[in-house]
Amino acid sequence: MNLRVWVCFILCILLGSCSVVPEGMMTADRLMETQPDSSLHILRRLPPAACCSGSNRALYGLLMVRALDKNMLPLKPDTLLDFSIGYYQAHGDNEHLATCYLFKGRMYKYALQYEMAMNYYLRALDAAEVKNDAALQGRINLDMGDICLSQKDYVLARSKYHTAYRSFVESKFQSQAFYALVNIGRTYYAEKDYCNAKIYFHAIASRARDSLQQGALLQAQALNYYRYGRLDTALAYFRKVIRYPYIGNNRAIRYYNLADLYFDRQQFDSAYQYARHALDYTPDIRSRRECYRILANAVSLKGDLPALGRYMKYYQNCSDSIRAIDAQTRGSVLESIHNAHNEAVTTRTLLECVIVFSLITLLALLLYYFRHRNHHHHEVLRSQEKQINQKISDRYDIISGYREALSTKINAVKTKQATVRQQATFADLELMDRQLYEEVLHLNDPDLFYREMDIVLNNLAGKLRNRYPALSPKEIVWCCLNILMIPKNDVCLILEYKSNSLKKMKQRLAQKLNLPDASELDDFLSRLLFSSLPPL
Repeated sequence: MNLRVWVCFILCILLGSCSVVPEGMMTADRLMETQPDSSLHILRRLPPAACCSGSNRALYGLLMVRALDKNMLPLKPDTLLDFSIGYYQAHGDNEHLATCYLFKGRMYKYALQYEMAMNYYLRALDAAEVKNDAALQGRINLDMGDICLSQKDYVLARSKYHTAYRSFVESKFQSQAFYALVNIGRTYYAEKDYCNAKIYFHAIASRARDSLQQGALLQAQALNYYRYGRLDTALAYFRKVIRYPYIGNNRAIRYYNLADLYFDRQQFDSAYQYARHALDYTPDIRSRRECYRILANAVSLKGDLPALGRYMKYYQNCSDSIRAIDAQTRGSVLESIHNAHNEAVTTRTLLECVIVFSLITLLALLLYYFRHRNHHHHEVLRSQEKQINQKISDRYDIISGYREALSTKINAVKTKQATVRQQATFADLELMDRQLYEEVLHLNDPDLFYREMDIVLNNLAGKLRNRYPALSPKEIVWCCLNILMIPKNDVCLILEYKSNSLKKMKQRLAQKLNLPDASELDDFLSRLLFSSLPPL
């Protein structure tokens, strides 16, 4: 009898020790914000026995990915975080689950897979709102704002940054709040509102507390002056900000911007050197592409044809990758779909509660009747909703498949032309690309082009031609290319427009379509695309 008691006592101790959070994990959690390198070191030295329970293993995966992110290291392996997500989902732990979703979204964001990232950020917001964690909501909105800014959805990006700023202020996170303010200013100069950006940056300058924040602000101000055409002022700011500390790939961005500015000033040797320096600091893909553009132009002026071919190849590879990134569904669309789904679930839940309450107050004789009618009504609504969503989804699949086929055809032709393209000048490449688009899209045969677009885009070209006879062929072509998400540079190439000419054309098009502004074109074309959707 005494032996059984001792065995039970020992088992209780062992099981209890597995359910208690190890001291090392608690220490790593406490040091996460102030000493993330020490936190990561502690986590890596924890013995396997520290994760003997599911709760400890889930917490370990979450702490590890937080420490990796704080130390700006790749968020791998993601299997740790996947286990944490599964565990917290099963146990309804929204506080930890929201944080897991945030870092899962960041994994995809760093990999430039914006669609997947936005889906996880939206899930994180839903979970964070349940716990009302302002700091977490600030981080999520800040990341979502970065994606919207990258996708040129400036109004939504600004809204996300404002929300993040308010959340950080509520949480008394001054550093994150300041960076949210800087990003708000970036949305202004991104949409070419340089004067407001200048005023805004000047207003928040006094809030910069350390050299990192001052450097981030100076970098944003320099970019604003540069894009505004104030090259001398921009150069002074760029030279000054080079000496400031940086986070992530900001050093590469600063060198690239200096290279671009020197190139505009026709100081090609300096532009070449700074572009080379930028590539040493792991620039993002857009900065990397522009560095190769500068390098290619610089060696072209020197007549170095082998180097020109090499840089043009790198430039083209980056351009192809960027096209794939830009072709992803915009964050605003994904958020609208997500919110619509949540509203539908909430509305359906409330409606069911009302119906249940009403049914309780009715006589037993009417119970079956009302329950049957309500059930039938919901089945019809769900069936109609499912049919509509399926048609829209099928149409998106058709468009996506056509876009992929188009890309495959273009890449195949470019592969065949690889030798010629390496030896071609930039102007020749533009001519070849335009001829390639004319061939694959049948632009030289308007009737064939319209027929193909009507098949793929739900009779979009026919709707435009019939309802708006004042539209020119180029304007109709632009509408179709816009729905197909052909990059702006390629559209300018196809239609033989400069950037400013394209902007004016869009303004004229908006007037012909009775729209208040060219910014309404995307929404108008989307509505027209799915209007009177026929059975597929």
